[in-house]
Amino acid sequence: YRQEELQMRYTRLITLLAVPVLFASLGWAQEGESIYKSKCATCHGPTAEGKIGPSLKTTKLSEDDIVLLLGKGSDARKMPHKKPLSSLTDDQIKAVAHYIKSLK
Repeated sequence: YRQEELQMRYTRLITLLAVPVLFASLGWAQEGESIYKSKCATCHGPTAEGKIGPSLKTTKLSEDDIVLLLGKGSDARKMPHKKPLSSLTDDQIKAVAHYIKSLK
């Protein structure tokens, strides 16, 4: 009986901790998609299939690499990626990178 009670308490605790993280994650994904559509889709396509810019569905860049590219820019890239996207916060950049890596 005691072990079952402890197991139930443990399950409730995990659930209480996981639910806010899940909702935050969903909000983060929605924010990333929204920013992508307003800032990136013109060049990379509405579903990241590529237009003027390359397809992002098959990018070999990691999520961290995308964060660095958007946050710092790169002289090796064409505009607008030579310079950082200063209009976005670090969290917004991370949300966009997460969204891009979620596309298949």
